[in-house]
Amino acid sequence: MLKVIPGFAFLLTLVCMAGCVETVKSRHFPAASDRKEPITRLAVAPFRAMGSLSRRTTSNAAVPPEVATALVARYLTEALAGRGISVVAADDVALALASQQPIEERLIPRAVAQVVTDRFGADAVLLGSVTRFDERRGQAAGALHPAAVGFEVTLYTAPGAQKLWNGVFAETQQALSENILSTHRYPGGGMRWLTAEELAKWGAEEMVLQIPLW
Repeated sequence: MLKVIPGFAFLLTLVCMAGCVETVKSRHFPAASDRKEPITRLAVAPFRAMGSLSRRTTSNAAVPPEVATALVARYLTEALAGRGISVVAADDVALALASQQPIEERLIPRAVAQVVTDRFGADAVLLGSVTRFDERRGQAAGALHPAAVGFEVTLYTAPGAQKLWNGVFAETQQALSENILSTHRYPGGGMRWLTAEELAKWGAEEMVLQIPLW
């Protein structure tokens, strides 16, 4: 019989528990199971600023809302391209939507889905919002306040705008001393404090790994 060393068993338990940490909360919708063809061309719509981020202005934020939303959209676009799919960037979608009036209707899913199909031949579109983008206070070796980032994305068919999938990323970096079970997930293994941009990029990469492209 294999004898398990107590210390090793404890370490193995920690590793297993750490693997259960949920970085992205996701949900599949019924239309996802009905889809027969893989997504071949995905458009990323411009992101909105929501939550605490929407209450910021350029003058009182280390990272202005329009910069934060553009960064998250760009990181998602880059990560999707890394999976080998053809992606239409948010800037290009924004230009295509510029003629849509009134402005509050520009990001209605059905309208966006139709535009990206007509203009770019996309068969799916990603709409999202950034709710939090707090920069760390301090340096990589010692932060007084950690970075915190939150964003949500929803994948729709194009055209038609049927919901396929939704994902939420909301993370405030924890110190190794606070949670040894999850800090290894961060870039650098939790041994340094990330900037908000680094945290957002990591979150986008984790998000894209879960987006169903079939």
